[in-house]
This record gives sequence, C-alpha cells and structure tokens, in this order.
Amino acid sequence: MNLPIVTIEEECPRTQLAAYIDGELLPREELELEMHLASCKDCTAELNEQKKLLCVLDFALESEKEIELPANFTKIIVTKAESNVSGLRSSKERSKAFFVCSVLFLLVLLGLGGQIEPVLNTYIKFTDKIFAVFGFVFHLIYDVSIGTAVILRSLGSGLVNDSGIAFAVFAALVLFSLFALSRLFLRYNRA
Repeated sequence: MNLPIVTIEEECPRTQLAAYIDGELLPREELELEMHLASCKDCTAELNEQKKLLCVLDFALESEKEIELPANFTKIIVTKAESNVSGLRSSKERSKAFFVCSVLFLLVLLGLGGQIEPVLNTYIKFTDKIFAVFGFVFHLIYDVSIGTAVILRSLGSGLVNDSGIAFAVFAALVLFSLFALSRLFLRYNRA
C-alpha cells in the first residue's frame, strides 16, 4: 500500500489559530480545531505562544503611561481631515481629468466603428437638452432681475416724490440686505 505523504503544514490549520483566539470561528470550525489541537503538539505550542504574546501586549498597553484620548478625539480628527482635503488636489488635476475623459471618449467612438451614427445622434440630443436647460436658467435669472429692477425703480420714484429722506433710508435698507445676504451665502459655502 502506498499512503500519500502529508506534511504538517497541509494538515495543520495554523492560519486559524488567531481567529480561534479572537473567537471569530464558526462553531463547527472551532470544534474541528479543538479536536486537532488535542492531537497536535506543534499547533498547541503555537497557540500557547500566540496567547503569551497577546498577554504581553495587553500588559504593555495597560501600564500607567497609557495615553488618554479626549472624548471628542474622533470628531477632531474627522474635522481636520475634511478641512485639509482641499489642499490635497493640485491645480492641474481638472485639466488632466478632462484630457483623460476626452481621450477615453475618442477611444469609445473609435471602438464603435459603424455604430457611431446612433451614438452621435444621442450625444447631440443630450447636449441640446443641456443647452436648453442652461438657456432656461439664464432667461429666468435675467427676467427676475429685470422685474426686480422695475419694481425697485417704481418704488424708488414713489419715495423720491414723497421725500428724499425716505428714499435714502430705502436705498440703505436694500444695500444692507444685499450685504447681509452675501455674508450668509459665503458662510454657508464655508460650512
């Protein structure tokens, strides 16, 4: 009879020892490992060595010189990391990204070959819709600003006819409100 030669490394589940110590094994795997440990002195010795190492680490970390972290340590780290993100990007990053996207788009067009016409028609329709939306937004802003100017002009002419002081107060209020709105907008964008 020829029996296959099995080496210790193939038979011994040494990679599961750390998971066993941490309690991360399934009950069936844990039972199989405990049965193996009952018969294998090498794995039992390795398990004991790993337990000793963990005890030494626990003792070293529980000394009186342990560093105490503030209660809001995580919040401070996250806040500082988020505030420093803007400095991580270089000024040329957008132009490089645009170049890479353009090259990829051209490669896709070349890869399509004979099917390029439907894709280009879809792309043209999409850009038409985008320009239509931007045109609508531009005309909306333009019409609102013209309407506001007409209303302010008519209110201003009515105040000037009544008294010059009332117009000066009204103009000061408008300027103050515009200044306050711009400050609020800038604070909102910083947050």
